[in-house]
Amino acid sequence: MRVMILLGCPEPPVLIPSCISLINMLKEKGCEVVISANPAALKLIESADPEKYYLKDVGAQSIDGGLKNKFPVDLIIGMAHNDAAVNYIITYKSVYDAKTVAMVFGKNINNELIEDLMDEEIPCQTAKAFHNPTPVIVKLKKIVEEYV
Repeated sequence: MRVMILLGCPEPPVLIPSCISLINMLKEKGCEVVISANPAALKLIESADPEKYYLKDVGAQSIDGGLKNKFPVDLIIGMAHNDAAVNYIITYKSVYDAKTVAMVFGKNINNELIEDLMDEEIPCQTAKAFHNPTPVIVKLKKIVEEYV
């Protein structure tokens, strides 16, 4: 199974460790993983894993590049804390025509983000988290269990 992870702005500290945990979960399930991310998020992920322990055999591309260079994916997992990330998740679902799930997180959960995703038939998990990644990781485990 090929899974794409979408990451937007890396402002929330939980984003990068949550992403690395998700990569690990997916690789343990035998998935091929591709990351489409904001350039700053890509740099942070690369910096967090300089020996490529988690990133070995993981594809990476800019979030805009992923819209120009489409390839088959079975599942998209988008991580969102703002409206821009939600818009990318919705756009990727449309372009890739793949099953798409969203992980919505932040200091406070914005119900409009969830409504926008649900309007596009994108199921969501939510976690109130900004500094501590544990609530996000717990919900990502649920996503992996249900969709992978």
